[in-house]
Amino acid sequence: MKKILIITAHPSTKGFTHRIANAFKDGATSKGNEVEILDLYKTEHQIPFLAFEEKKDMMNLSPAVVAIQAKMNWADSVVWVHPLWWMGAPAIMKNMIDSVFMPHFAYKYTGPGQRVKLLKGKDAYVFITCDGSNLTYSLLGMPFRVIWQLCTLWFCGFKNKSFKVFDKSLFKTEEHRLKFLAKIKKIGERV
Repeated sequence: MKKILIITAHPSTKGFTHRIANAFKDGATSKGNEVEILDLYKTEHQIPFLAFEEKKDMMNLSPAVVAIQAKMNWADSVVWVHPLWWMGAPAIMKNMIDSVFMPHFAYKYTGPGQRVKLLKGKDAYVFITCDGSNLTYSLLGMPFRVIWQLCTLWFCGFKNKSFKVFDKSLFKTEEHRLKFLAKIKKIGERV
């Protein structure tokens, strides 16, 4: 049995991102895994923007950051589900990463150019919804994929297990959505 943390970042609880999160949860719980969904738009999970004058002040963590770090430590697998806005995650998701993935929690430097990945051994799954086309994003080099896979997950030690983009969302039928959700449920079952 695995412990799975699903982090969502969409202001509408009726959005497709929440349906994706629930499909993954349904698949994972059907195999006996323990799953928690953390909605960043819920008040108790909202994190103030990172602000400090001295580097040492970065470690004055808000209660929400401490709670999310504890959930991250608890989890064997972390799933991120969000819309693509301006080629990246919504600001609330980026702020969570900036505030939670701190030095000595997600990574630490032991010398010049020597980094220890402190979240090693955890699996990562990323699911993104967008209205644009995967072809367009591919022509641009999929910067959001590079940021997720190399600059965030690999940097901290996560093993990326799945990265899926539900493109042209605005133009998809409910039948397309249900097929995608079935794929997500199967991924959740395989955790």
